Amino acid sequence: MDAVVFGASGQMGRAVAASLLAAGWTVRAVTRGGRPPPPGLEGVVPIDGSGLTRGQVIGDGADALFDPFCMDATGAADLLAMRDRVGHMTVISSAAVYADAGGRSLETDDFPQFGGPVTEDQATVAPGPSYAGAKVAMEQAFRDSGAPVAILRPGAIHGPGARHPREWMVVKRLLDGRRRMAVVHADGRFGTTAAAAVGDLTAAILRQQATGVFNVADADAPTVSDIARAIAGAMGQPLDIIPVQPDHGAVGHTPWSVPGRFNCDCTRARALGWVPDPYATAVAPLVRWLTEFHGQDWQAAFPAFAQYGFDPFDYAAEDAVLDALN
Repeated sequence: MDAVVFGASGQMGRAVAASLLAAGWTVRAVTRGGRPPPPGLEGVVPIDGSGLTRGQVIGDGADALFDPFCMDATGAADLLAMRDRVGHMTVISSAAVYADAGGRSLETDDFPQFGGPVTEDQATVAPGPSYAGAKVAMEQAFRDSGAPVAILRPGAIHGPGARHPREWMVVKRLLDGRRRMAVVHADGRFGTTAAAAVGDLTAAILRQQATGVFNVADADAPTVSDIARAIAGAMGQPLDIIPVQPDHGAVGHTPWSVPGRFNCDCTRARALGWVPDPYATAVAPLVRWLTEFHGQDWQAAFPAFAQYGFDPFDYAAEDAVLDALN
């Protein structure tokens, strides 16, 4: 059994490659720029995908393909053009596609109200140019094709190799000696997804040649406070979580701060025999990986943080807010 895994140096690709290797697959691990496969993937067949099309990488064919880079209908058409050479495809969508009964989503000003964990049958945003809209267009292209495709909808993904490791928000604070943290919407829940869970679900899907749409998330739905405490626990450090109101500029805003609950029901995926870990267990490998960046140029390593529009580590502003509360 031969699988092509794109993005093998990234958080999801490396996890999928590892899960497929463990399941006995031959894995062609595609990276860019000549980067070697990360530690733990010594058994893969490395491929430098720089300058190559997906078709050139696949060559005469493969039993399976995993692609985390398919963003829209054009990307779907690119993969579907190779359907006669690929036995099964697994692609990544997003839980951001979901919309509530009032049409509210993560892309609207008003936070969506779902009333409980979201299933795959929940309504989605309309196809369009936005991130979620483009993902919906991608999904529709695959479903309309009738090709053997599994579409995964993760939440806030975490895992070694991340370019936007949300957990760095807490890890860096603790590495810098901070022992308290202001948090907006401390009781909000924004569902998390370990890259390893994506890998294990992909292996389960291929084992049963399953198709369709699958939510993929960690076993629990931690609050923002739970997330911060789990990260601190993985580092063996104390951390005082102090809830604050969202009216102190950027102070207290985290990548998970939402004014409500947004998490996914994974009953459909569990029916395949897939069993995810809770967040506190699943996040530990990422935390260990992140500590290696202490003292390094983390802005270059994690460029997504530069797009926040504010300094997520403005400790002076945070201290001013917290001291005023006392």
